[in-house]
Amino acid sequence: MIEIDGSHGEGGGQIIRTSLTLSAITKKSVHIFNIRANRSNPGLQMQHLTSAKAVRSICRGTLTGAELGSRELTFEPGEIIGGRYDFNIGTAGSTSLVAQTVIPIAIMAAKPSEITIQGGTHVMKSPSYDYLDKVFVPAINTMGAKVKIKMRRSGYYPRGGGEILVEVEPSKLAGNTDWRTTDSDVSVLIRLSNLQMQIAMHEKKIFVEKNIERIRVIQEQALDPGNAILAWKGFHGAYSLGEKSKRAELVAKEALDEILTTENFDVDRHLADQLLIYTMLAEGKTSFTTTEITEHLKTNAEIASKFIDRKIEINNEKKKAIVF
Repeated sequence: MIEIDGSHGEGGGQIIRTSLTLSAITKKSVHIFNIRANRSNPGLQMQHLTSAKAVRSICRGTLTGAELGSRELTFEPGEIIGGRYDFNIGTAGSTSLVAQTVIPIAIMAAKPSEITIQGGTHVMKSPSYDYLDKVFVPAINTMGAKVKIKMRRSGYYPRGGGEILVEVEPSKLAGNTDWRTTDSDVSVLIRLSNLQMQIAMHEKKIFVEKNIERIRVIQEQALDPGNAILAWKGFHGAYSLGEKSKRAELVAKEALDEILTTENFDVDRHLADQLLIYTMLAEGKTSFTTTEITEHLKTNAEIASKFIDRKIEINNEKKKAIVF
């Protein structure tokens, strides 16, 4: 059984998700302790629990310690079974993070999967649905994955209530060393839920002033008010979330400033971390440069190396990662 210290490195939920995903795929049992020990709300939260139970369902495994607030988890994987699954976080916990946990597992199944996930689609400290749709899924599909996603309704803090559908076909992953795309212009998507259009107009102006004109505004209804922006170009995305008393111009400027820093790199700093599992599972070499070598990326590399014997080189100076 592989032992994982959940407080190591970045020390967050990514350790849990990566460990469970690779445990299911490699069929190596795992024991995770000190889960989120250094966080203000340590232990398993609802989105972590949902991810863990989702992994157990898809690979018919045995899960011990899967309780709210638990700081210890043991997982013994079984056989991966494709099919239809429905997971409800029950809060505004991130549907995107649950999706990213189960997609690699479903890729390894013998038959296609349709996975419905309910919860938050645009929330703090996680990729938004739009980021998955415009950046993450296109990136993994270039490596041979066959994944489609669709949002049936949006969900914001505090009640969530959003729903996404993830369709995954079994596929063989291949390494990638060329991340060039034909997408040479920045695009922007602004979402408003239960809010006035004037907010989006203030946000749109910030981008237009920088000669960014590929801007789409979507007004929708959700359980709670929400405002989310994604600016993207190729395999770079910048996500910004509106908050109460936060000026619309600031929300837009956060996304704008981040997308403008990605010009000379293959992938953004978040995608670099999210791609690591796929590079470890892919046949052949993968390499990419990224805007920042984050603690998430370093921790993910360490965790992945415990399950899969692949050589990983991370060069802080060149901001480059290579999996041989």
